[in-house]
Amino acid sequence: MQPITMLKFRPLIFLLPFAIAGCGQRPSTNAPQAARNVLVTQVRKTDVPIQMHEFGRTSSPENVNIQPQVSGRIVEVHFVEGQEVKKGDLLFVIDPRPFQASLEQAQGQLKSDQAQLELDRRNLQRDEQTGAGRFVSAQQIDGDRAQVQIFEGAIVKDQAAIDQAKLNLEYCYVRSPLDGRTGRRLVDPGNYVSTGGLPLVNIQRQDPVYVDFTISENDLARLRQSMGKENLLTVDVIEPSRPSIIKTGTLSMLDNSVSTQSGTALLRATIPNQDRYLWPGQYVNVTLTLQVLKDALVVPSQTVQIGGKGSYLFAVKPDETVEQRLVTQGVRYQDLVVVSEGVNPGETVVVEGQLALANGMKVNPKEYPSATPLPQRGALTERDLPKDQKDSTSSGKQEGSTVKPMPAL
Repeated sequence: MQPITMLKFRPLIFLLPFAIAGCGQRPSTNAPQAARNVLVTQVRKTDVPIQMHEFGRTSSPENVNIQPQVSGRIVEVHFVEGQEVKKGDLLFVIDPRPFQASLEQAQGQLKSDQAQLELDRRNLQRDEQTGAGRFVSAQQIDGDRAQVQIFEGAIVKDQAAIDQAKLNLEYCYVRSPLDGRTGRRLVDPGNYVSTGGLPLVNIQRQDPVYVDFTISENDLARLRQSMGKENLLTVDVIEPSRPSIIKTGTLSMLDNSVSTQSGTALLRATIPNQDRYLWPGQYVNVTLTLQVLKDALVVPSQTVQIGGKGSYLFAVKPDETVEQRLVTQGVRYQDLVVVSEGVNPGETVVVEGQLALANGMKVNPKEYPSATPLPQRGALTERDLPKDQKDSTSSGKQEGSTVKPMPAL
């Protein structure tokens, strides 16, 4: 019986070294994770404008159709179509000869009535000196007095006729009532024009120009609150085809009612336009600045994520590990967002690569190559720029326009 027992346990003893050897070859589960590649930037402090963006259309502050004030034939034209004219410049001449003749006729009638008045006054004086009841009756004296008064009135009438004739003669010389630019000439020399007929030409003032745009009635309260601070709200205007050129003016009018059809309120801005860059009637992009947040903390908008507990971001510590922080985000400006709570100026935060991050993870940070500009504290004109920037902007800039160069984030 003893040999049989030894045979049963011998295979178990033979397999035991292999089992022990296999346990010693299991991989360790505590190996450190590789650092994750992320793009980072620093929290910046700057002034951030709170703005409203709308579409608008330019218009002329003075748009005048020149109408003839007298009827007659056009004999002279003293401008070319599209010409800049000043107030008082001669535009047309209507044949003045009939009106010159009317003036001379009125002047001649005045002299005739003045002579008759002088004669009637002498007759009245003689009759009064003779006295009633002698050789002149009282009725004759009363008639003399009435005759004097009749011709005194005639002289007043003659003087009014002269003034009217002079005015008509002046109307023969059609002059510009404003500084502006002429449009297409609607009559040619030799045409007969009359009062109440077609206009002769249209003139529009182009400096400054108005920009009319609308805002929703939901934004009206914010606008009125900003206007109530007795400050002039800044309006920036951009032509869509040339976004690098910004024309700046001020808000000058808020309409007195909200449209019941569209639910919008009409606003008007006044924009200086000495270089005639803006043209009446064209569409433009309008940016209305309500207020400016001073020294606000900003980060690129994709830095802030939304989670179950609210908005958060990842801050990078000096040891290149990340910390998740709850933050309070505010207004946006282009691709930037204001972070009012949760970060400090100068801290490094993760802009891209947050998807698989968690507290304490090691990261391999690289600078975020952002082209997002920071808001400027004030607009610069071309003469205020450094020489290298001035050369780079002069090729695409109209004279007199305002340019706002902005550094990269």
